[in-house]
Amino acid sequence: MDLSSLDTSELANLGAILELRDPAGNPVLQDDGSPVTLTLLGEDSEVVTKINNHNANQYLRGASGSGQTVTVEMSRTNEINKFAAATTGWSGVVVDGEALKFSVEAAKALYRRFPWIRDQVRVFVGDRANFTKASRKS
Repeated sequence: MDLSSLDTSELANLGAILELRDPAGNPVLQDDGSPVTLTLLGEDSEVVTKINNHNANQYLRGASGSGQTVTVEMSRTNEINKFAAATTGWSGVVVDGEALKFSVEAAKALYRRFPWIRDQVRVFVGDRANFTKASRKS
């Protein structure tokens, strides 16, 4: 097998679609019955890799005593910022009765308010299977 067929970087940079599920595991649907979706870059994308490196460097500076100590709150904020940067769009996101127009700032607010969405994004972005050619055949 040619391992280049399993290179996830290219597709991670293009993004893949996550269909949201509610906390009970049911599909979250728009009024027309279509799924509510988020388009996300993968863990191997350039954007996410850059953010991961920044966050790791921040932690290492703090651990070595040469920088600010990273707190749980900072870590959560870093994760929300990472997921917002990894989000390139969405479909059908409605909050408080209003369709939410996509922006990085709106994504940050969404992930801050709804930890169950953040959990799904974490799993999806980190699952390289979502960014393979086999995952695109559906």
